[in-house]
Amino acid sequence: MNTPLPTIFHVTHWKAGSQWVRKILEACVPDLIVTPQVYETQFLKDPLQAGRVYPTVYVTKEQFYSVPLPQNWKRFVIIRDLRDTLVSVYFSVKFSHQAIAEEIVKWRSVLDSVNEEDGLLYMLNEWLPRCAAIQTSWLDGEETIWKYEDLLQNDHAIFEQILLEQCQLAVSRERFREVVNANQFEKLSAGRKRGAEDVQSHERKGISGDWKNHFTDKVKKEFKEKYGPLLIATGYESGLGW
Repeated sequence: MNTPLPTIFHVTHWKAGSQWVRKILEACVPDLIVTPQVYETQFLKDPLQAGRVYPTVYVTKEQFYSVPLPQNWKRFVIIRDLRDTLVSVYFSVKFSHQAIAEEIVKWRSVLDSVNEEDGLLYMLNEWLPRCAAIQTSWLDGEETIWKYEDLLQNDHAIFEQILLEQCQLAVSRERFREVVNANQFEKLSAGRKRGAEDVQSHERKGISGDWKNHFTDKVKKEFKEKYGPLLIATGYESGLGW
């Protein structure tokens, strides 16, 4: 008797490599994917489909447990340094993100009318709190938190640990490795090396620590006031002296 496939949930926040992971999942198990929807309706509103794979589920822990879950499920949580998250969304909304929701149209209009410093401050207050809420909700010591930055450095080993060993994704190891190779930054960016920027591309730069190139003293001060403790709690900093 065949064991039923687990339902797999990729829990994350925006701009934490979610589309990268989604591409890998879609290439590995295209027939099992439940397509993400705006406002997470595929998870929060629609009945969950047992044995399917849910990429890019942008929810807090409270939201996750607010829906009736299938009997056999697996979950993995990926986060990113919120400073790089902020810089990434600034460039994404301003240049490359599809206008799939009214908020994006509004945010882009604002960003087009102000300089970079004011744009970062605007998104820090208008957009980033939802990412921070997702991160905070999973930091209770019960969950293994995977970091986008570690995936950048060691994608094969970590993805195999998460998707093949932990989540039992229904794909052969050989095919899985082919897919991970095909979705590395240089392939997705048509040959650009990590760090070579294209602001018009969703794969803009592909590095960690880019916030250092964009945070002014004013942005840094406000970020520390609002999210300094969360950076410490997530292990990205040991104090506020950055």
